Amino acid sequence: MKRLFVIVMSLLYVSPARAFEGVAILGDSMSTGAAAHPQMEFDSWKIWEIFNGKTKLDAQADHVPPEFRKFVKGLESPTRVQPSVRENDGGSGWLWHNVTQLVSARTLEEHRLSFGYFVGLALGVAPKDILLAGENGARASRAWMHASRLIGARNGDIPERIILLYSGNDLCAQNYDEITSADEYGNNLLSGMKYIVLNAHTPARGSKLFLPAFLPVTSLINETSILEHKIKLNGEEMTCKDARSKMFATREESNEGLDDGRYQVFKNFIPPSPVLLCPTLFHPAAQDAAKQTLLANRIRAYRDAQKKAVADFNEWRGRLHPGKAFEAVYLDGPEQVRFTGEDVAGDCFHLSAQGQGKVAGAILGGLL
Repeated sequence: MKRLFVIVMSLLYVSPARAFEGVAILGDSMSTGAAAHPQMEFDSWKIWEIFNGKTKLDAQADHVPPEFRKFVKGLESPTRVQPSVRENDGGSGWLWHNVTQLVSARTLEEHRLSFGYFVGLALGVAPKDILLAGENGARASRAWMHASRLIGARNGDIPERIILLYSGNDLCAQNYDEITSADEYGNNLLSGMKYIVLNAHTPARGSKLFLPAFLPVTSLINETSILEHKIKLNGEEMTCKDARSKMFATREESNEGLDDGRYQVFKNFIPPSPVLLCPTLFHPAAQDAAKQTLLANRIRAYRDAQKKAVADFNEWRGRLHPGKAFEAVYLDGPEQVRFTGEDVAGDCFHLSAQGQGKVAGAILGGLL
């Protein structure tokens, strides 16, 4: 009988996970380094040549913001966490979502120019232990799914630091009524954090879940240096202000492009203008004072929702899972970030490597 008891207890006992001093990033296109490479242009033909391998955009040490270059040793790639089998619902929506994500990842992402990569290197984390589990265009409603990816990456083992930064796409919609509400935003983050506690191994030394403050992205539409920042839109040089007035910019096709049937299919994945990436921020109507006030108030409400999610999570974990050493922490540093022209990428929407570095610096202070 005693032997049977020992066998049963050994099956029920789960030893603490091996803690690895890594960092994981859950989030949107900011977490992937999308469009951060300085040679990235918003041009469907140029993006096509990146996709088919004719053009290779490799990060170089001098692309890294000066304050982080001292941590760079060879620019080894971080770990890009792939979709989890738990996401596959067998529907056509899942298939289409992953096809579009494949196109986006192959053309836009430069993981070595992402804020998470800079943060990890500054903390002394080996590149392979910097886990990027977000995806381009994601809202906070995808937090639980990104948590699932993270958990599956190393069979349930997770790092001691996890950053959840969804700071853009929840404000993006075709109209202002479709912008994520503050309550929904906070509940989505809370669900993602709870998913980690319920499904991951608890690191022996515990794990902290960091929620950096929602970034002041309204500066992208009213900061003078950003509006005057020059980019190339479909081969034509213009300012971000001019680009945002071209809702349906057209590209003059070369004969090569016209004759390439694959390109003619591919270009349908690329919106004709970066304005369409986030109409509620970049449509000319967003310059209206009332709309800017609405957006600014929503960002403040998102931050309050983040703080509430942190408090609710810590209360829930302490009450129902006291043996699991998880703690949520709100980071207020990003509230003070101010973006300027050099911080935006070649589509006036995503962040450049310099902008990614600015975000990394604002987060890093709360992690040390």
